[in-house]
Amino acid sequence: MKLVITGATGYIGQRLAALAAARGHEVICATRQPCPAPYTWLPYDLRGPAPDFPIGTQAFIHLAADVSNTAHRDVDDEVRAAQALIECARQGSAKFIFISSQTAGATAPSVYGRTKWRIEQQVLAAAGTVIRPGQVYGGPERGLFGQLSHMVRRSPFIPILVPAPCVQPIHVDDLAASILAVVERDDMRAATLNLGAVQPIAFGRFLMSIATHRVRTTRLPIPVPVVLLRLFRRLFGQSLSTKVGLERIFSLIQLPPMDSERSLQRVGITLRPLACGMHRSGHGQRRGLLQEAAVALSYLLKHPPQKSLVRRYARALERAGKRHPVLQSRLLTRWPILLALLDNPGVLLKPEGQELARRLHVALGIAEASRQGAQVFLGDQQPRSLVATLVALGLTAVKALVWKLAALACRPFASHLMLESEAPHGA
Repeated sequence: MKLVITGATGYIGQRLAALAAARGHEVICATRQPCPAPYTWLPYDLRGPAPDFPIGTQAFIHLAADVSNTAHRDVDDEVRAAQALIECARQGSAKFIFISSQTAGATAPSVYGRTKWRIEQQVLAAAGTVIRPGQVYGGPERGLFGQLSHMVRRSPFIPILVPAPCVQPIHVDDLAASILAVVERDDMRAATLNLGAVQPIAFGRFLMSIATHRVRTTRLPIPVPVVLLRLFRRLFGQSLSTKVGLERIFSLIQLPPMDSERSLQRVGITLRPLACGMHRSGHGQRRGLLQEAAVALSYLLKHPPQKSLVRRYARALERAGKRHPVLQSRLLTRWPILLALLDNPGVLLKPEGQELARRLHVALGIAEASRQGAQVFLGDQQPRSLVATLVALGLTAVKALVWKLAALACRPFASHLMLESEAPHGA
């Protein structure tokens, strides 16, 4: 298909254009600045007239928006620009898809949200499609996600708003795939689609996920009462509050939850887990396998394994087509000895434990074939006295008994240390 994408050099537009081109579509980038060579460039500015679009254009995807932090910007220009694009699509009998915002609403607290809502009404009246994404994240650190990532990197603290607002994250590549699904289908006209995680999460948890899985560091959560922000907002005034980002925070605080489950089913997209999507790769599969390797090998060797053994474990699973970890608990990462709670027939012989049993066999084979493993399993082979041998055997028996009792007591909770399945994540 021949697609026109406004804002194609932006955070979402760049990923959408690349995915569309990879699927064989002809991409025309309607932007202020020239786009990369593989695409056709069509100069376009929101504040200017609509350009002459190529004949045969089958879909318009409107992503361009004025995100300047000025309280007195003329939002009517943005609405008129959308109306002109809608008219171009109507004249060419092309689909029109508008990427709006979860903040859109007639009485939204921000100018941005109210502007998006006004454009939505024009799009729906023309039988176009409106897509409302939740908190977009992942990929390059651009847009709001980039600002939040930079904040987490620079500050040793993470603000936890009280009461806590919630967000519904969606990975930028999952959103791009959803937009293309709408482009390629003919049964979604005059519809509003809400795309984001079905279960909202606290904004503070989202920031902590950036720290843990993106920045890979530890940050101290600091409670920040919303009433304090309201006081600052009143002292600063609307203009200064807009410049420092307070207005954007308040649009988040008053964000209405979306019913996204039906929209995701309709589009046919399964969102990837937040922890996986935070990785630069977009899936975090290999890192998950490496973390699993460190846990299993540390448990078997009683010491942190050599990096070469960890990589060998990951490569062995990848060659076998196993690209997703089955261990998920942070407790295991900190205390691999807890794997003993799962290393028993009561868990490993069950259907959900058989994959873990196979992986433990892989880890054991790698450990036994290594020099580090030889030192652990064979020992120093120095002769011991009878008393020392009896003491060692006694300590071993006591440890075995303690762990057996602990395993019985903790068995109801042991399943939480594993993933429920090895089903592929993401779209």
